[in-house]
Amino acid sequence: MNGPLLEVRDLRAAVGDLDVVRGISFGIAPGETVGLVGESGSGKTFTALSVMGLLPDAARVTGGSIAYEGRDILRLPERERRSLRGAGIAMIHQEPLTALNPLMRVGAQIIEGLRAHGVPRAEARRRMLDTLDEVGLPTPDRTARRYPHQLSGGQRQRIVIAMALAPRPRLLIADEPTTALDATVQQQILAQVDRLRRDHDLAVLWITHDLGVVARLTRRVLVMYAGRIVEDAPVRALYADPRHPYSAGLIASLPPAPAPDGTPAERTPLPAIGGTPPDLAALPPGCPFAPRCPQRADRCTTEEPPLTDRTACWVPKEKWT
Repeated sequence: MNGPLLEVRDLRAAVGDLDVVRGISFGIAPGETVGLVGESGSGKTFTALSVMGLLPDAARVTGGSIAYEGRDILRLPERERRSLRGAGIAMIHQEPLTALNPLMRVGAQIIEGLRAHGVPRAEARRRMLDTLDEVGLPTPDRTARRYPHQLSGGQRQRIVIAMALAPRPRLLIADEPTTALDATVQQQILAQVDRLRRDHDLAVLWITHDLGVVARLTRRVLVMYAGRIVEDAPVRALYADPRHPYSAGLIASLPPAPAPDGTPAERTPLPAIGGTPPDLAALPPGCPFAPRCPQRADRCTTEEPPLTDRTACWVPKEKWT
């Protein structure tokens, strides 16, 4: 297809009268992997739930558009949007225990999702077993008969990934799917998802706090702060030359990489971004990052900058001190 697979324009979403997503725009091309990063409360998960149509009852999209394959899905009848959810756009949630029914065998849960999209029962069972094998679970037939509490955290996360991939979506939203896993299992899951992305030519929106994951898996990065995108850049450009002070602060807080010969880097205190994330119910005038920003100018405290030329900042990089 020509153009982006997913195109979000001026998206706004709120809980009651509280604006949580405040006018964000981005696109994802077929087969592209995009990272969405930022501190807790910046609006990352809320953005994903808005795209999926899974906002909680008290929340709603208040403006903008979300186009999938050129159709604004916000204008689709709920029945059509439900058929798109899973088959076209799928989501891996960050806590598998909340995504799995504790009273159903895991294989039956995957089959149920496929049957909801019209897949015949015999084909659904075959695809369920094939997908369990794809995500690296041994003896798929035996695993399918187990309940969630009989599986480890890493196995449950693989089940959730299998549930998302079984309908063969074109876009996968991965919302911090490795947060609660130990480092070894996390690396296995990351490698598995990246292999599946290549095998199925998936477009992926990867939501995470971990900039190391972003560097490994994505080609482009969206940096969110206080419900807005403050930088949109290719991953290499972002790491080599961050243009927003918030992005620069996030990258500076990363531990140094080992030397090429594997020698660990010297352990020194890591710089931190001062202050705390803003209260969305009481945002300061001007740029929300201004109270924490070492580069702020007078204009930053009175006018909120738009996202132009990759970043939303009034102070050019060459004028940073």
